[in-house]
Amino acid sequence: MTPRRPQVIVHAPDSRGLREVSVAGRTVGRAWSVPDLRRVLRQAGMPPDLDLGHPGEVRWRADPGLWPDHPWRRRAQACFMTLGLLVSAAVLFRVGLSDALRALTFGGRVMGVVFLAGALLETVAAGAVFDRWGKRATRYAAQCVLLGVVIATVTSLMFLVLQWEGGYHAGLFPLWIALVVWSAWAWWEMNRQKVWREIQHPKSFATGVALSALIGSTSVAYSAMYTPYVAPPKVPFMASFGKPTLNAAGTSLYVPAHFTFRNEGTISIFVIGTQWSATVWPSTFREKGTGLSRWRDELGDGWDTHRHEDFNHPARMLAAGQIASAGSRLDPGDDFSKDAVIEVPLRGSPQGRLQLAADISFIRADRCKLSNSYPQSIEYSWDVDSADRKHLWDAPRWLANPGDDFFRYRSRIYRSSAIMNMTQAPDWAAMWWVIPKWHEGELFARGETIPYMQVHISRDPNSREVLSEDEQEPYGMKTRSTAVDRPVALLRRAAESP
Repeated sequence: MTPRRPQVIVHAPDSRGLREVSVAGRTVGRAWSVPDLRRVLRQAGMPPDLDLGHPGEVRWRADPGLWPDHPWRRRAQACFMTLGLLVSAAVLFRVGLSDALRALTFGGRVMGVVFLAGALLETVAAGAVFDRWGKRATRYAAQCVLLGVVIATVTSLMFLVLQWEGGYHAGLFPLWIALVVWSAWAWWEMNRQKVWREIQHPKSFATGVALSALIGSTSVAYSAMYTPYVAPPKVPFMASFGKPTLNAAGTSLYVPAHFTFRNEGTISIFVIGTQWSATVWPSTFREKGTGLSRWRDELGDGWDTHRHEDFNHPARMLAAGQIASAGSRLDPGDDFSKDAVIEVPLRGSPQGRLQLAADISFIRADRCKLSNSYPQSIEYSWDVDSADRKHLWDAPRWLANPGDDFFRYRSRIYRSSAIMNMTQAPDWAAMWWVIPKWHEGELFARGETIPYMQVHISRDPNSREVLSEDEQEPYGMKTRSTAVDRPVALLRRAAESP
C-alpha cells in the first residue's frame, strides 16, 4: 500500500500577487507563478511530476489560474531602484575616496570617510532591493532600502543646491537633477508600499538617520567653512637696505637689498607669483618748493609728496627679479627671503632716490591648490626661438598696452574638497609679468622699462572674465606690496663713513 502524500495547500494571492504554499500544515514558501510553485514544491521534497490539478493532492484556496503578479513591471521597478542607488553610491565613492586621500584639511578627510561609509550603505541597500521586490525573505530589507533612499536624497539635493548656488549649470548638473527626480520617485514608491509599517522601532531608526545627517552636515561645515577661515596666514613681507659700498673707482655704489618672505603661521600657502625691482628716480633740488595745489594733488592721487624735490626726470630700472619661484609651496616655518646687491651708477645721472619695490601673491593651501604643472606653464609673448625675439601676441587690454611684452604662468585651481570641484565652475589663476614699452607720458625714460606683476583669478584660461575680489575671497588669495626708498646721497654717505 502506497503511503499517502502530505496535502499541498496553495493559498490566495496577497496584495503583491504572491501565493503562500504549505505542505502538511507547514509553510514551505511562496510562489509568483505555476513554474515558481513547482520549484517551491521540489525544494520541499515533493515529486516533480505532482499533479497540481488533482484535488486529492493539491487544494487551491482560490482560482488556480489567478496569478496577478506583473513580473516585468516588478523587475523594472527593482532595476530602476537599484540603478539610482548604485549611481549615487558611485558618486559618493568617488568623492569619498578622493577626499579621504587628498582633501586639504583634516575635516575634509573625515568627510571623505563619511561619504565612503554612505557609499557602502547604498551598495548594501541596492543588494536589498532584489529581496524587497522579491519574496522578502530578509528581515531588514525594507530598512536597508529606506536608508539608501535617504542617503541618496540628501546627498543629491546637497550637490544640486551647491552647484545651483554657484551659478554653474554645466558639468554634472544634469546628473544631480536626475538623481533628485529619481529620489522623488523612490519616496513615492516607498510610500505606496507602506514601508514605514514594516520598520521595527521606527523612533530609533528615525533618530539614527537624523544623527547621521547631523554628523554629515557638521563635517561639511567644519571642512568647508570653519577650518579654512579660522586661522589667518602670517606671512611677514618687507624690503630693506643694507650698508652700501663704493667701488674702487668711486663710480658705482653697491647697495645690498633684503626681501623678507617667510611663513610664521600655521597655514601652508602656494606662491602664485613674486617680483622685486630696484629703480632710481632722478631728482633735482627745488628751492622754492611746490605750492598747495601741487602737493594736494599728489597726496590725493596716493603719491608721497616731496615739496623740494623735482622728479620730472624719467626713472631708470637698475635691477629686477623674483623672490620665490612661481608655484612654490611655503609650509609653516619655511623662509623664502632673498638678498640681492644693486649697482647704482654715480656718474652721468642726477642725484635722486633709489626705490626697492616688491610684490608677492599667494593662495591658502588649506582652501585650494594649483596644478603640479604650474611652474612649467610659462608662456612668452615673444618668439623665444627667433634672434629678434619677435612679438607674437598681446595681453588683454585691461592688463597691458598692445605691443607690451610679458610672460605668464597659469593653472586651474583645485578646491579643498572633491565636492566643491564637482559642483563649482572651474577657475584659473594667472600671474603676468608685464614689461611695458615706452609711450608718451610714461614715468620711465625712452628705451627703459619698469616691470610690474598682475595676479588674478578668472573663469576662463585666457583671463577674459576676471573674478571680483568677493568671488576670489574663498581661495584666500592675497597680494601684498612693499616699497622702501633712500636718497642716493644718503646711501653714498653711509658707504663713505667708516
